[in-house]
Amino acid sequence: MAPPELGSNRAACPQEGQLFFGLNPPWNSVHAIEFKEGRPVGFVTHRKVETKSLPLDRIRDISHANVLGFKEVFILKDNIYFLQDQWGLTLNEILQLSPVFMLSEVEVAVICKAVLHALVYIHEEMDICYGNLTCSDILINEQGEVQVAGIGNSILRKPNPLGKSRDIQAVCHIARKLLRVEEAVDVRGTTGLLAEDFAGAPPTATAKALLQHPFLEVRATQWCLRPLHILCKIARERKYELENA
Repeated sequence: MAPPELGSNRAACPQEGQLFFGLNPPWNSVHAIEFKEGRPVGFVTHRKVETKSLPLDRIRDISHANVLGFKEVFILKDNIYFLQDQWGLTLNEILQLSPVFMLSEVEVAVICKAVLHALVYIHEEMDICYGNLTCSDILINEQGEVQVAGIGNSILRKPNPLGKSRDIQAVCHIARKLLRVEEAVDVRGTTGLLAEDFAGAPPTATAKALLQHPFLEVRATQWCLRPLHILCKIARERKYELENA
């Protein structure tokens, strides 16, 4: 099978007229932001690479709602830059708002379901593993859409025979963190017990198998996540007030 052709939105270097502002230190893995007419229109992540061994045949258009794709790709000297047209609130940022704010079991189920759908696409359609998936790699944009970011690093990473199963276990670990399963709770409701069972899935579980778990059979959609940006802003202000009272 011939390697896919790079889309027309790919570029070897920044185009004339593009204005980028670097961030040092990076913000949520973002190293620079592209501005147009005073508004952010692009977010840049990058990493050093050996251009001679760069797997350009793996760089392709991403066509899945739960995987954050590339607007453009720049290759300059020994660096590759991935330009995304949006970013969002990371799960790690939400975790930092505890104990003022934490996600409900339903919201966690919606997020985990979206991430597993993303992994099915990454594992089967792209035929790679994500690798080292954490709460910092999962975004929720202002429309409530859940997206796995950082796929560029996954494309460049060397294949790992255990990588796909570790990706699935990473989702279970993320679920445990969001649900705070480790915290002592004397009594859990029906959804809570299902959530705990989901988070404790065995290493042999696949993404498709976990998508059939009763915990993910919630009728809520990603639309229920739309208020999160406002809620987190309120929680951030309240936490600041409590810490400085």
